[in-house]
Order: sequence, then C-alpha cells, then structure tokens
Amino acid sequence: MNKNDSQNIYEAIRNIAAKLCKDGETYLRADLAYELKQYGINADSIDVSRLALEAYRYFNNDSSIKRAFVTNDSRSPLINEYQMTDLLDNGKAEDAMEMVRKELDKTSLTLSKLQDDINLNMQVATVKEASKMMDKVMGTSGVKAVRTEASTLFDRYSKMVGTYHEGEDTVRRNIADFTTLRTDIVATYQEYAMQLIDIYGDSIKAVAPNLFDFSQVQFLDVDSMLKHTELEYNRISDTCSALISEISDSFQTSLQNSAAAYKSAGKDNKTLGLAMAGLGMLTHYMEARERTNLLRTDLTTFKTSIKRDTTRIKADLGRLLVIYKTLNDVVIPKANLYLRHAAKLMTSDIKAITALLYDNVEIRSLEEQRRELLARVKALDGEINDHLQNIDVYQSLISDLTQTLESKAASYRDAKARKPSKPFFLVNIFTFGHANKTYSRNYAEWDAVCYPLVREYESNQVDLKLDKDELTSHQNDMNAKKQERHLVKQKLDEINKQIRAKLNASDDVQLKMLPHLRTVIAMLRLGREIMETRLDKRLVGTVDIPDYSETELLPADIENNLSLFTSTLADHLHTDRDTAIAVLNGVDDYRGTEEENRGYSEEDLAQVTGASEQALQQGISLLDSALKLKTQQLQGRLAGAAYDEAFDKIASDFRKQIKAIDNKSAFVREVIRRANLANSEDDRKQALLMLSELSGQSLSEQDFKDFINGKKQITL
Repeated sequence: MNKNDSQNIYEAIRNIAAKLCKDGETYLRADLAYELKQYGINADSIDVSRLALEAYRYFNNDSSIKRAFVTNDSRSPLINEYQMTDLLDNGKAEDAMEMVRKELDKTSLTLSKLQDDINLNMQVATVKEASKMMDKVMGTSGVKAVRTEASTLFDRYSKMVGTYHEGEDTVRRNIADFTTLRTDIVATYQEYAMQLIDIYGDSIKAVAPNLFDFSQVQFLDVDSMLKHTELEYNRISDTCSALISEISDSFQTSLQNSAAAYKSAGKDNKTLGLAMAGLGMLTHYMEARERTNLLRTDLTTFKTSIKRDTTRIKADLGRLLVIYKTLNDVVIPKANLYLRHAAKLMTSDIKAITALLYDNVEIRSLEEQRRELLARVKALDGEINDHLQNIDVYQSLISDLTQTLESKAASYRDAKARKPSKPFFLVNIFTFGHANKTYSRNYAEWDAVCYPLVREYESNQVDLKLDKDELTSHQNDMNAKKQERHLVKQKLDEINKQIRAKLNASDDVQLKMLPHLRTVIAMLRLGREIMETRLDKRLVGTVDIPDYSETELLPADIENNLSLFTSTLADHLHTDRDTAIAVLNGVDDYRGTEEENRGYSEEDLAQVTGASEQALQQGISLLDSALKLKTQQLQGRLAGAAYDEAFDKIASDFRKQIKAIDNKSAFVREVIRRANLANSEDDRKQALLMLSELSGQSLSEQDFKDFINGKKQITL
C-alpha cells in the first residue's frame, strides 16, 4: 500500500468517525472493515486496528477516532487493540510493558471491587423502610417490605454481575497482552535458534513450541444467570403489586361490611355489631398476613437462588484471581525481563561469530530472506491469534443471541399474530369508513404495544445472521493464515537448508562459540519455557457449585408432620355456641355492660359462631403458612451452609495455588532486582540464568561435555 492509498484510508476513517460522533454512535471493527472495502480492505482483521491507530496518530491523536471505533467485543477503543504490537515492533518494549502494567492494575482493582460486591450480596438485606400508617392499617406493610427487600437484593445482584463482566474483560485483556508478548518471544527464539543451528548443524535441534490456546479459558454465563434471576424477581414484584391491590380492596370490603354490621345491629345491640366488625377485620388481617407469609416463602426461595449464584461467582473469582496472579506475579514479569535483556545478551555473545560466519554476499542475501520470512511468520502468528480471539467473541455473541431469540420466540409469534389486517376496500365502503377507523385504532394499539418486541426480535435475527457470517469469515481467514504460515515455514526450512549447505562452520568458529554456548542455550530454553506457559486445567473451566435448592436437606417427616398438625387442627378445632357467648361477653366486658343487661338471641349467637369459625379457620391457615415459611427459611439456611461448605473446599485449593504462586513470585522479584542492579552483562546473564535453573532449563556439566565430544544432540 503506497503513501497516497494510506492517506486516503486515513481520511475515510476520520470522516466516518466524525459522522459517528455527531450521531452519538460507534462502529465495531467489523463495521469499519466493511466501510473500507472500497479502499482494498477485503476482510475484518488486525490490519483494521492498525489503520485506525495510524489514522489517529496521522491526525494528531484525533479524539473522534478514539471514540467512534471499538473492538468487536465492544470492550475497548479500537486504537488500543494494536497499540502494544506497534510498540513492540518499533522496539519500545518499556512502553509496551507500561500498557500491560496498567491493565494488570485495572484487573486488580476490578477483582477487588467484585469481592466487595460479593460480600455485599452475601449480607442479609436489612432494609429498614418506614411503613406508612395507612399501610399498617390496611395490612399491606408486610407485602411492601417484601417488595423493597426483593428490589434491594436484585439491585445488588445486578451490580455484582456487571462487576464480574468487568473482571472478565480485564482478565481477557491480560491474557491478550501476554499472547502479544509471547509472539515476540517466539520470534526471538526462532531467530537465535537458527543462528545456533547454523554454527553447530544437526548437533543442535529446535522443536516447534507447544503454545497454549488461551481461548480455552471459560467464564461464567452471568447474563443467563441474571435473566433467570430477573424473571424470579419480576414474578415476586408482580405478585407484590397484585397483593397490595387485593389486600387494599379486601380492607375496603371488610371495613364496609364491618360498618354495615355495626349499623344493622341497631342502637340496642351494639355488642353484636362490634363483635361482627371485630371478627371481620381480624379475618382480614390474618388473611393478609397469610398471603404475606406465602410471599415471604417465595422471597426465601429467591434468596437461596441468589445465594447459589453468588457462591458460584465468589468461587469463580478465586479462579480469576489465580489466573491474574499467575500472569501478574510470574509469567508477565518473566516475559518482560526476557524481552528487555535476552536478545541483547545473546547478540553480544553470538554477533561477532555470526558476522564472521555470514561474511559472504550470497549467504548474507539468504540471511536477509530468512529475516523477512521470520518477520512474516511473526505477523501471521499475530493475525492468527487475532482471528482466534474474534472467533471466541462471535461464538459468545451467537450463543447469547440464540438464547435470547429462543426465550422470546413465543412472544414474537403472538405479537405477529395480533397484527391487525387491513380491511378489504369493499368492506370499508359498506361500513362507511368505519372498518378503516377500527383498523387504524387497532393498528396504533398494536404498534405501541407489540411492534417494539417484533422490531427487537427481527433486529436480533439480523444480528445473529451477521455474527454467523463474521464467525465464518474469521474461521476461513484463520485457516487461510495457517496455510500461509505453513507455506512460509516451508520456505524458511528451504532457506535454512541453503544457508547450511553453503556454511561449513569451522572447528575454530565452533570453539569460539563454546564459552557462550551454555548461556545462549539457557536463554533459548528459558524463552521456550515462557512462551509455552500454560494454565492448570483446573483454571480453564468455570467453577461449578451443586444446586441444593431442590435438595431435601430437612427430613421429610418434619414437613409431613407439620402439615398433618395443621390439617388435624382444621378438622377438629371448631367454634360453637359457647365460643360465640365468650366472644360477646368479651365485647360487653370491654364496653362495661352490666350482667343483667346482657342477653343474646339465638340469631345473634349463630352469626357470631359463623364469623368466629371463619376467623378460626383463617387463623389455622395463617399458622400453616407461618410453619411453611419457617420450614422454607430453615431449608434456605441449610442450603446456604451447604453452599458455604462447597465454597470452602474450592477456596482451599485456590489458596494452595496462590501460595505456590507467591513462592515463585518472590524468586522472580529477586531475579528482576539482580538484573536491574547488575553492573555488567555477565552479572545480568547470571541473573537471567537463575530463572532457567528454577525451571531446570540450564545445561548440566555432563550434557555440555557429551555435546563437545559429539555424543549428545542438544534440543533447544
């Protein structure tokens, strides 16, 4: 691409960015790639990120370019995606590491914040809301308290899920940063390994590194967890709203009935009126309390579900912490130290010898071709890694969209079916335009209520198709890049054969290299160890916690006996004429009625007996709901204890892993300290060789003797 072509692309990028910022919109990298097709950009790739960064710099760090374009996962500005590769390619390893350090610090803060959100979620939601006097009078205060508590729980849960996403994003970026550093280490390894093989021929063997696929690392599907929790919350919230309305209506009815009973009793029988009014209101309050207890039972189940999800997230936080500490405390510091010093130290050892070795026009030409091919391999590794990351992104997007479409399919079909049909023109004529007016009214209602769902669903269908197309494109491009890498590697092997056929390193050259051989081999093996860094298989998958919500943690006979107790009460405990007399006497006692002035007709006693029976049975129902609530709360506490026990077992393993990391980290910090304070190259070499010795990568004295005597082939 010539200079004019590049400038045209930069202009196009700036113009697109200006329009997007004006409209308050952003483009994914894939969207920008599509817009740049007319400029020869055939597909979405890391090149699009590079062009965005170059355009940003070309126009003096134009902020609109930074704001307008984001990565395909929407997690960060597009210009950031290529920035570290650009710094490394231009020899600015220190600046690149500063970027890595900032991302690691961000991860530390985010995971700490997630721990705080988890702790808050684990706490009992002590919501103290002043109940209005009227709520207490009507009996709705308990329901409103449940609604407020459920709302608080859901708000905390939503915040925790959002913070987990932030933690996931930062850990993903840490992994991406390491894979970028790894690509540079691979290039360094290949370059110096080939030079060593040029000197010693088949006595030195280099094997392709076995690179760990970090895209295997999984994360919790907290979005699905949130959707499920939101459905449960909405059900409780809707029930609360309905109950508040029903209890309010029941209160009004009970109040009116009580007033009517009091008035109908007449002046001479106020005792009966007060008794009937009191019994009516008592029944209302007990019914309201019973329904509140049932609602609290649902709330307890909701809390248990949140407890499980919170425990899963808390356990998985332990895994993310181990991944973070592995990268932050050991792997990336080693990679940083290696990139800062290894190439320089190996160059100082080998440069004079290779300069003598390649002191031939033909060989120098082949060596230059080899360098170009190595650079191409490095670039292809970066592109393949980028495609792998985007394949992971689109697979996740497709999974989420598929779930969303499946969950809303029935509602979508129902909304489509409700769409009114425009009347046939003759029908409209025969009805004098009434059919059209009815259609317009019905369509306006459908457009307001149903069309938003239809529009969203169909938009998701389009997004799903586009994401599937992008996934296929990245998969095809990755396979093409892998094939190209294979061909480049074949050319590289052929160039190596040509170089070695023309080279015949003399014994003198080989002897000159011997004093430096152990150092260079140790450096190369150390590089190989760093780039072959892999995560323990326990860290790859998400942490799972058994679901105890459906497990019978209480003995079955307890619940059965409680149910039997309340049903027995309902069957055998009833009111009678004596109960009615006791109630009426109680009212008269309250009123201060003299004994001689008390007298109750059979009709009065029958009314009070009926109302008392209703109140008694309502009281038994209330007791039954209270016992079920207590049982469910105990079940919830037992499930919570089981979740805590499961977490403690998992956390114990993670603590052991963190302790091992801390031990390694202390050693790595000491090596870095020695390397930074080294007064000479030899001192710095010795510091780096300590890392090799830690992992058993150094060459033993016996191996060295066997190699000199031609009895051993050294594998790098």
